[in-house]
Amino acid sequence: MTSKDFTLNGLFSVKGLDVAITGAGTGIGLYMAKGFAANGANVHIIGRRQAKLEEAKETLLQLTAEAQILIHVADISSRADVTALASSLNKLDVLINCAGIVIPDPPCTHLTPLAELQSALLSSPASTWSQTFSTNVEAPFFLSVSVLHLLAASPTGGRIINVSSIGSIMSDPNTHQPAYQTSKAAVNHLTRLMASKFRELGIRVNAISPGYFPSQMQDPNNPKSMLARAKDLVPVKRGGEEEDAAGTAIWLASKAGSYVDGSVITLGGGREWA
Repeated sequence: MTSKDFTLNGLFSVKGLDVAITGAGTGIGLYMAKGFAANGANVHIIGRRQAKLEEAKETLLQLTAEAQILIHVADISSRADVTALASSLNKLDVLINCAGIVIPDPPCTHLTPLAELQSALLSSPASTWSQTFSTNVEAPFFLSVSVLHLLAASPTGGRIINVSSIGSIMSDPNTHQPAYQTSKAAVNHLTRLMASKFRELGIRVNAISPGYFPSQMQDPNNPKSMLARAKDLVPVKRGGEEEDAAGTAIWLASKAGSYVDGSVITLGGGREWA
């Protein structure tokens, strides 16, 4: 019988892996980048803003001076940028599609009078839907396909991790982000489609569906934000923390998560059933 390594270094090691993370300049993407950098991965941070990526790199290097951090400025909603990005990479083990946008519509709830409800929902411009789906659904798909040859060549098997949202499975009538929530529901199914399509290549595809984490979408200083209200809304009585996002991504990228494929992991502290 072959000896198995059940140590933490054996099960959860990501040392030496090349990991590319979109939207890594801030928020959940940066939290995941911290986890991989601190554990010896070569981290490719991808975003639209050079300055934010430079700040993120400094933050990551403070965790360990030995970290290999590579910056790639790209707008993933641009096919040309995606093609150029894929061409700039020569090795890749893990792709994390984290970049996303949310464009709120005029607020309304199930208690809004019919005429006002209809007016609010119909005022959602076509651009809100097209931009949201372009960035949140199309971009992860085309970037994943563009680096497929690199992931397939990974000696440990390529991994794709899509970042969805708890909003993809919740239907709280008090929210007013229909395009965003629908796009993230599409990401969940896209994850399953890609897992099925790429299985003969040895590439696993999963998604993480985060709840309320500090980010540009969730301002902890805004008393009306879901994050600020997490103590009351979430069964574990808090919002998500950096380690929660990093740990889940590391699990899926490591040997410990090697039997998970085509799954959507809800990371919401129980909020999905509360």
